[in-house]
Amino acid sequence: MSNTMALLLSDTYKQCHDRMYPTGLTKLVSYWVPRKSMLKTQNKMVFFGLQAFIKEYLIEYFNDNFFALTKDEVLELYTDSMDIQIGKENYDWDKIINLHSLGYLPLQIRALPEGTLVPMGVPCIEITNTHDGFAWLVQWIECILQVELWKPCCHATIGYMYRQIADKWYEKTVENIPSSMACADFGMRGMSCMDEATRCSASWLISFDKTSTIPAINYIDKYYSADCKNNRLGIGAVSTEHSVMGANYSIDGDEATFVKRLLNELYPNTSFSMVSDTYDYWNMVNNILPQVKDDVMNHNGKLLIRPDSGDIVDISVKTVEKLWEIFGGTVNSKGYKVLDPHIGIIYGDGCTLSNVDIIWSELEIRGFAANCIAYGVGAFCFSAIVENGNLIVATRDTFGIAMKATYGVINGKKLMIYKDPKTDTSKLKKSHKGCCRVYAGENGELICRDELLEMSDNTLLKAVFENGELVKEDTFLDIRERLYGRR
Repeated sequence: MSNTMALLLSDTYKQCHDRMYPTGLTKLVSYWVPRKSMLKTQNKMVFFGLQAFIKEYLIEYFNDNFFALTKDEVLELYTDSMDIQIGKENYDWDKIINLHSLGYLPLQIRALPEGTLVPMGVPCIEITNTHDGFAWLVQWIECILQVELWKPCCHATIGYMYRQIADKWYEKTVENIPSSMACADFGMRGMSCMDEATRCSASWLISFDKTSTIPAINYIDKYYSADCKNNRLGIGAVSTEHSVMGANYSIDGDEATFVKRLLNELYPNTSFSMVSDTYDYWNMVNNILPQVKDDVMNHNGKLLIRPDSGDIVDISVKTVEKLWEIFGGTVNSKGYKVLDPHIGIIYGDGCTLSNVDIIWSELEIRGFAANCIAYGVGAFCFSAIVENGNLIVATRDTFGIAMKATYGVINGKKLMIYKDPKTDTSKLKKSHKGCCRVYAGENGELICRDELLEMSDNTLLKAVFENGELVKEDTFLDIRERLYGRR
């Protein structure tokens, strides 16, 4: 995609619609809306990713791969692809040349602030053209907007769901440690590509401070001025893997040798996690850890035992109990046991929403604080949600996200446009009608009023992009504070 001409970043039919619109169409207004949640426990979506999309695609990519090209280069690239796609008699290229001559994207994008928790049916984004001849461009942008935006919103919402569980147990059982440290993103290797891994982790970092996906740091620094270094965002950890454990075990057949080397030679002043089930997990916990107890207690950091298989609930709870038996700890001001700061557990496999909630619940019953265990959330948990035994795959349909044109001006006449299929008995596909105004009701809940014949100025949808330029910018901390307030 890196050298694809920008106006080819769509599916095929978008290249035909300019010809199909009514003659005299000078204005089109469209809305990007989460219509219906497939989740019974989450009926709001975290809105995130638009600013990065605008900077990366509508500005950087279009400048490099469209406006910086010569007219002849643009025309050649466009016609070569479209001749293959639908045949030269079935598309018009005048629109492409006119846009290139204009020198910028004649669009206005108004949106809710990123980090807003959006109810179903409320538009997040409003898009319209700013020049009469480019109404076609409004819906053309749908494909590139959808492919880049729905998943960050979905991943940000999943992160939010984990944070709600962490908040519940941390507020009840933990003191002096923020719940934003409870979970880390472990999903990089299970994503479909590096771009997806980076955007997923950026979305995750709205809710949590820790990730193992290094590129997310540069991404939110570049597109959201996150200042990760000074704000302590994107925290990772020293950790072993099975190849490391196996290679060392092959030398003398004694896991204790490498555990001592880690504690005393390699990382004497650093906390680290150690995958512990390469051979016999319970032998590691029940026999080897007691052997190296003095090394652990003299270590200037925390050793996190990491199971990587088995029944996550049973193993987690029993491990915490065993670590308390071996190493002890303290009781915090809320009355819950906290493991000695030299030892802990982190689980990086099977950390579904329900599993982490159950584990924290079981630990609370046994009198342990939630910070006795941490979690590494993997790619499966970003790709699917297990809810009441049902597997819901994370797709654009998870929140029913769609972008529909709802208003137009044709030969000077203002017209409402809408979609309302009679065969759609669920009314999922029914669109808004006319222009929309988004406002907060008496209880602060966002509400949408449609069927307006003018774009409203009294709306929470505020301009963020206009005529090729970003006109409003948020920092990453702005977005986090919007979702969670100051914490």
